[in-house]
Amino acid sequence: MTAQHTTMAERRAWLSIPVFARPSGLSYHQQMELLEKAYAQTRPDDVTVTSWLVVVARRGGAPA
Repeated sequence: MTAQHTTMAERRAWLSIPVFARPSGLSYHQQMELLEKAYAQTRPDDVTVTSWLVVVARRGGAPA
């Protein structure tokens, strides 16, 4: 497990990229309106932590 620390401003920038915008079913414009409403309830320097499970695979016969 690893933790990714990002600010709300960084997260907002990431979610503004069309391929990462969610939820689907809404137009990009609607998604950005929703993101702006949510972002207005935060502070840009608030830090969020996301936990990630990192899996490393090795080819058979490769030294450990």
